[in-house]
Amino acid sequence: MSVAAVVTAAGSGSRLGADVPKALFPLAGRSLVAWAVLQVADACDDIVVTAPAAHVADVKAALAAVPELAGRPMLVIAGGAERQQSVAAAIDALFADDRTPPDIILVHDAARAFQDSDVTRAAIAAVRAGADGAIPVLEVVDTLVEATGPDGELGATVDRDGLRAVQTPQVFGAEMLHTAHRDFATARATDDAQLVRASGGKVVAVAGHESGFKVTRPSDLPLARHYATELLAKEQ
Repeated sequence: MSVAAVVTAAGSGSRLGADVPKALFPLAGRSLVAWAVLQVADACDDIVVTAPAAHVADVKAALAAVPELAGRPMLVIAGGAERQQSVAAAIDALFADDRTPPDIILVHDAARAFQDSDVTRAAIAAVRAGADGAIPVLEVVDTLVEATGPDGELGATVDRDGLRAVQTPQVFGAEMLHTAHRDFATARATDDAQLVRASGGKVVAVAGHESGFKVTRPSDLPLARHYATELLAKEQ
């Protein structure tokens, strides 16, 4: 069963406070998006990367600068204003008339550039075994409360034992994901699993990994540099 990756890298990354889009932020000599693609590339036959519309050429150059990605089937396209629009555009590209669509699509956020490759393989294996989708999750370790009321009073404590934190890559049967994005194009979903479940798909969980954290704020950069340096050392 063929596998294609959609790597979303079209966000501005304004919370990171950098002078370049987050996807192009350099870590240990490579851009964040390059690290993300490298972490899923071995599991995929094809890759589509969504980039900020004004930086498509820059993302192409950042990926081309990585020898390990040379010669890989890869398409970089302009993403949309929202993540959901970017993913839909990438899926449409994979289902274009001049392409043979994949059997499985994994959707990965470039911001989670250092997700352990075993997590990716486990999610793909779950879909190959019959699930419509598979997503990595982690137990919630923080105490959670409901949002404060108008008067500022703290909301009720939420039982974290029944909750899980969701990561990427999220992996789905390609036809199911394509249909879900088409049928729920006007819905506002924070991840693709919501759309697939709304379409009636069965989505299962696989164990996530702490390396799949989301690079969002400047305080995340020391940990990101740590993982980038570790991965680079393993290559040498």
